[in-house]
Amino acid sequence: MSNKSKELVQKENAVQAIIVVDTFDDEFLPLSNDIPHALLPLVNKPIIDYTLEFLSLGGIEETFLFCCTHIDAIKQHINKCVENAEEWTQTMKVNVVVSESCRSFGDCLRDLDAKGYLRGDFVLVEPGTISNINLLPLLEKHNKITKIDKGAAMTLIFQESGLGHISRCPKEEVLMATNSSGRVLFHKKLGTTRERKIEFPLEIFLENSTVSLRHNLKDTHISICSPAVLPLFSDNFDFQTRDDFVRGLLMNEEILGMTVYSNVLKGGQFGGAVTNWRTYQTLSHELKNNYVYPVQPSQKHNSFLKNDVIAGQNATISKSAKLNNVIMGDNVKIGENVDISNSFIFSNTKVEDNVTISLSIVGPNCLVKEKSKILAGTVLGKGVQIEKECFVEDALVQSTRPDELDSRDVLGKHAFRLVLDDNEPEDVVDLALARKLSRLHIDQNLGEESEDDGFSESEDERSSYTHSPAPDDTKLFFTEVIDSLTRGFEDKLQCDNLILEINSSRYAYNVTVKEVNFFVIKAILIMSLRQPMGPQYFSQLQRLLQYFVPILKNYLRNESAMLDCLQAVEDVATSNENLTEKWVMFVLQYFYDKDHVTEDAILKWYSTLDKKSNFHAQVKPFTDWLQEAEEASSSEDE
Repeated sequence: MSNKSKELVQKENAVQAIIVVDTFDDEFLPLSNDIPHALLPLVNKPIIDYTLEFLSLGGIEETFLFCCTHIDAIKQHINKCVENAEEWTQTMKVNVVVSESCRSFGDCLRDLDAKGYLRGDFVLVEPGTISNINLLPLLEKHNKITKIDKGAAMTLIFQESGLGHISRCPKEEVLMATNSSGRVLFHKKLGTTRERKIEFPLEIFLENSTVSLRHNLKDTHISICSPAVLPLFSDNFDFQTRDDFVRGLLMNEEILGMTVYSNVLKGGQFGGAVTNWRTYQTLSHELKNNYVYPVQPSQKHNSFLKNDVIAGQNATISKSAKLNNVIMGDNVKIGENVDISNSFIFSNTKVEDNVTISLSIVGPNCLVKEKSKILAGTVLGKGVQIEKECFVEDALVQSTRPDELDSRDVLGKHAFRLVLDDNEPEDVVDLALARKLSRLHIDQNLGEESEDDGFSESEDERSSYTHSPAPDDTKLFFTEVIDSLTRGFEDKLQCDNLILEINSSRYAYNVTVKEVNFFVIKAILIMSLRQPMGPQYFSQLQRLLQYFVPILKNYLRNESAMLDCLQAVEDVATSNENLTEKWVMFVLQYFYDKDHVTEDAILKWYSTLDKKSNFHAQVKPFTDWLQEAEEASSSEDE
């Protein structure tokens, strides 16, 4: 072990936390091109300072700060905090972990798992998290849960928040169902879907005496994690975000054997995260009003003026300027007859005379020349210069020339309109009238959708896959399963690795447990049909089935799964007219002899077959044999 690694594991009993610094999205363009998310000023204090202060006050002793971009800037800031002996440095150690190859939140956790820094339960914090929660009781509660439920992987922390509250972000609306012990049974992010109907799995109501449906929650982006969390990310490469992780565990609960719990904060406990401009604005409001006390903005470096205005150090404001609900950084200069409302002006920016700025964000080192207007959700990146009498509305503007540029997007020598790939500028909710109109347009489109767009199926349709074609997603899933199993058999890969691939594909295509069972068995049987029906066919079929025994055992765990298996046999046999009674008898006999399916399951399935069909006639000799054997056994017992 290297000296650095030894240093990281010195404190065996330290309470640990992980902060993933990067957001891996473009919510804060164009500012995020020059300013790391962690150092984005929030009421004139870098966001990361609030997060570290919260963790320190919450009882964390060692934090791993994982970053992929702007690495030098973040390291310099952390070293500066240590040199200045910030309060959190007295009680908490921060280790900056670097990996420039990671491209997602999940990649970061997989890298941390490989490094082996974590030693027990830990706190997982997403970018921009700000809170005043005492974490030690939450860790203790999670530890008690894991003693009762060995599969408890994560506890999600939510805060009670009523509908329409300023702190709630439409993009992060969540609907959750839990049982009486707080175990999450259903979790769906409503703000990221256009679905108009929500379908709850019936089993969550049948299997739990008490189910609570919660929509009055705000995600704090704080999670209490068991040591199994990092290996789960490593084993499931499709887990790219925490929401992916939660969704994957709920979908694969029977397979992975892991569960998720929730904890809802009440009273004066607060939690939130800066994930977009809406939450940036909200947290600015809550910080300057001391809702997150004792975590708060710097009282020393800010001046609190009338009309809800905050100014940083050395800010110069002319007497004729009209300011309302504005936060300004250090060294900002505001000229004569300037009108600024509901906006953020970052440090070292100059606003000349007779300028109007409304519902916008002006980045650092900008120059807005006289008689210009910056309106309705505009975001100016670092170093932008807006020319005299220029009108800018609902735009993202950067100082450097983009690779692809339309002449209409040139606003000046150091001002270029940034057009995103989807032609939809990032959400500056409540800062931009244009965003409200955009969301209204989406809602109108939703309202025009036909009722047939909602997907639903009857119990009969769900129980049989032989009478209707599979939806596109299930076809894609089936194709991937065949590819994985074929490659695994040819290359003699371990079946455990193939199971992981199948589970990942299941998550990617959002198929049910029943569909997984059905298509896995069908794929194995289809593979066997690639061999010619010669003298060696059945020995080759037996060798194929024997190779996949670990997969069969993994998926055929209960009677419901056995019925799925038998339906797959039915589907393959009825879809291939050249398959004889001998093939059907051999497959059923194999599954029965190896205890993959029980006699009860076979007879129950047989009772559902069409008595007039040729397949019923093919199966009948085997079921007759089962019943005769049972009668003979009963006679011997007598």
